[in-house]
Amino acid sequence: MAGPGDQKAAGAGGHRDLRASYADREQVIDVLKAAFVDGRLDRDELDLRVGRALTSLTCTELAALTADLPRPTAVPLPGSAREAIARYRRTIAEQERMLGPDHPGTIAARASLASAFRAAGRLRDAIGQYERVLADCERVEGADHPDTIAARANLAYAYRCAGRFRDAIPQYERTLEDRIRIQGPDHPDTLAARSYLAACYQQACRLTDAIPQYRRALADSERMLGAGDTQTLTTRCNLASAYYTAGRVTEVLVVLQRALTDCERYLGPDHQMTQTVRSNLDAAAQI
Repeated sequence: MAGPGDQKAAGAGGHRDLRASYADREQVIDVLKAAFVDGRLDRDELDLRVGRALTSLTCTELAALTADLPRPTAVPLPGSAREAIARYRRTIAEQERMLGPDHPGTIAARASLASAFRAAGRLRDAIGQYERVLADCERVEGADHPDTIAARANLAYAYRCAGRFRDAIPQYERTLEDRIRIQGPDHPDTLAARSYLAACYQQACRLTDAIPQYRRALADSERMLGAGDTQTLTTRCNLASAYYTAGRVTEVLVVLQRALTDCERYLGPDHQMTQTVRSNLDAAAQI
């Protein structure tokens, strides 16, 4: 799951260091995954950097994770990406010829092509394919089918990657509504849908909407997964990031202190996530 970070200008010193959002971390993870596919990182290094990205609050920390890697837009597509796009195009042509454009296999192949475009940074092409997939799923399988809901979430994600928040937010809101109605409020997919909506609200500077969604996602994650689960800890850090963006520094300190306490209790004082949260708390205390 990835998107662009908040591109608002940040102040100097510590104020700049806490402007990393949930989506900033997702963008860095996308860069890391692309580097792994291209052979620039091995599996252990990928896992280590992704773990650090998930718990980083500062732009400085996130930048350090990819400082030695080229941005996807700055280098040609890796061979695997080009091959994947060509392969899915061939698959779609074959499926349409043999089974027709409305066959589930054809729609699935188109969704795979959209994902390949997105992973390659070709967002305009990806969005066009995702829009087609959603329309086909709604027409063929119905609005309540799991594939349709997933297609809507994928389209929302692509819009967010492109910075098209006005298009992304209604799709995320509809996805959350459908997840709650069809799968229930406690389903893991519902929890994820709420977190993604909160992140998009934050990117769009709708903090009065983002913070309640993060708080609800945190409460649900604690109840469903436990206080020591990595997803719960990460959601707590996301809430701290939203509080900081809103200028609510007191709440930042409270939330990060709780995150550090839980990290030390469940992960240990020397765990990478614990160290990152401790560093973020120290930085926040100096503001």
